[in-house]
Amino acid sequence: MPPKSQKKLLSIVTPAFNEAPVIKIFYDNLLKSLEKTSGTYDWEFIFVDDGSTDNTRELLKELRRNDMRIKLISLSRNFGHQAALTAGLHHARGDAVISMDCDMQHPVSLVTEMIAQWEKGFDIVMTTREDDRNAGFLKRISSNIFYRLINTMSNIQIKPSAADFRLMSRKAVSAFLQFGEFHRFIRGMVAWMGFRTCELKYKPEIRKTGRSKYTLKKMVNLALDGLTSFSIVPLRISTILGILIFFGAIAYALYAIVIWFVKPEDLQVGWTSLLVTVNLLVGAILLFIGLIGEYIGRIYEQVKMRPIYLIDETEGFDEGNGE
Repeated sequence: MPPKSQKKLLSIVTPAFNEAPVIKIFYDNLLKSLEKTSGTYDWEFIFVDDGSTDNTRELLKELRRNDMRIKLISLSRNFGHQAALTAGLHHARGDAVISMDCDMQHPVSLVTEMIAQWEKGFDIVMTTREDDRNAGFLKRISSNIFYRLINTMSNIQIKPSAADFRLMSRKAVSAFLQFGEFHRFIRGMVAWMGFRTCELKYKPEIRKTGRSKYTLKKMVNLALDGLTSFSIVPLRISTILGILIFFGAIAYALYAIVIWFVKPEDLQVGWTSLLVTVNLLVGAILLFIGLIGEYIGRIYEQVKMRPIYLIDETEGFDEGNGE
């Protein structure tokens, strides 16, 4: 008699940082959405507590006591969203892995559609936001500018409004785990990998409680990580600008020499234009020194070979599937 076929294991990786008010709501809604797949797949839920200062860790432990499919990774401090996602992907064992946030803005109802696309043969099922009612005007404008810049300056193409809400096959996850960057921009890394990809659109839900943990500072840092990880165009701009200024200066010098011989009385010293020119050049020099410093700083961080994250404790990774 042939052996009974084994159900596929699917992993859901969820970073959590001070999400105590919403973590139980997210879990309940997720389970409700996955009820229709219970006869087809086995599940593991990997929550990564990213150094929360509230009682997020305690609530996750309480949830685990009632559902042994829940697995908990507690980081030693707040390492950031990208590092927490990486920690979850390192520990996920599923044939496919879904990463999503627990603030309820990533609709759990989309998970079954993502699985359906994976079953059709797609290795990466990405999602993009549309009609984000929660994003302010400044955030929408800055996001559009960022994606235009990175798509113009790099050799990868990232969909505007792309999210870290995605499904990856085991093949794609294994490829992703080969990346050794310290400064991580996962959307760019996934786009760089290639593989067969499809896109699903979703409308973000309004946060049930609390507020976004992505402050302006964190968004700027993520944008810098994205640009410096996948493009050296800013460095080339400084070279091109230097060449243009050099030949412009030669042209102006030749012009001044000609005027000196032809009509010397028209050759006047313009202190205002001189001051503006000097300030412009000094500003450009300082700007590009700063850009070079950003790259050198990231090289410095990378060559130290520090770990991307450190784990304080884990629960659930020695019990097999938790079934």
